[in-house]
Amino acid sequence: MKKLYSFLGSILGFVIILLYALKNLQALIGFSFEGMEDILGYFNLVQQYLIYALAGLAGLEFVSGKKLIAFLFYLILAFVIISTFFPDVMNTVM
Repeated sequence: MKKLYSFLGSILGFVIILLYALKNLQALIGFSFEGMEDILGYFNLVQQYLIYALAGLAGLEFVSGKKLIAFLFYLILAFVIISTFFPDVMNTVM
């Protein structure tokens, strides 16, 4: 599983850097067209979730083979995912 997590993490890391490069290029050069603000908004949203996914994959790669630590990591990862994607659920629980 470590090789799979490493491979997926490499792909996510590449996509994240590519999105940052496109955003920075747009800021430096200033090319613009209709709908550019929408595209940059989607880039920001995708980047945020890809960073969570990359951190999760790195954590999974670290805890693979360690059962107790992996269980704790899964609980923490579940909390982060639920609180990020479903903030209303966290508001009703608390």
